[in-house]
Amino acid sequence: MGGTPERILMATAAALVGLFAVLLVVPPILSGLGRPSNWSWLVYTIVLLVIPLALLIPAVIRPQSLIAAVAAALTIGFLLTWGLGGEPMSWPRLVIHLAAILCLAGLFIRMIRGIRARRFTELWILPGLLLGLPIGYLVAGLMGLHIVTQYCQFPLIGAELSSFLCSG
Repeated sequence: MGGTPERILMATAAALVGLFAVLLVVPPILSGLGRPSNWSWLVYTIVLLVIPLALLIPAVIRPQSLIAAVAAALTIGFLLTWGLGGEPMSWPRLVIHLAAILCLAGLFIRMIRGIRARRFTELWILPGLLLGLPIGYLVAGLMGLHIVTQYCQFPLIGAELSSFLCSG
């Protein structure tokens, strides 16, 4: 069980997503103790954080598995798109983007090493990366994040159209 650079980068990315999941889930649970509350946010949290974390963990445990690497590649697009939904210059946005960048760097290192060793099956990571962006955009679109990210308070489309798109 060596500490290869791609394994360290993937483990750091998974740790960041896991830490962010804990910090996003625990405070609302603690603040809602003793009061009736709406628990629908928990479903969104599972979709937003637990699934990407679950797809990153196999790449940390089995770094030689190509399937684990492709699964990790699928989460990058989702993390990047979800990070855009955060408040600019905020720590959640920084953490999510940092996790996506670390994961991307780990996968690129793996692809480069695979090509140098003439293991061209490592190139299957590239379609996973290319497919991860539309999947992330689609999931974020279902959650309503892409509309807020792209159009709300966007000066080029005008205040009227911006308020219409962001009204709910």
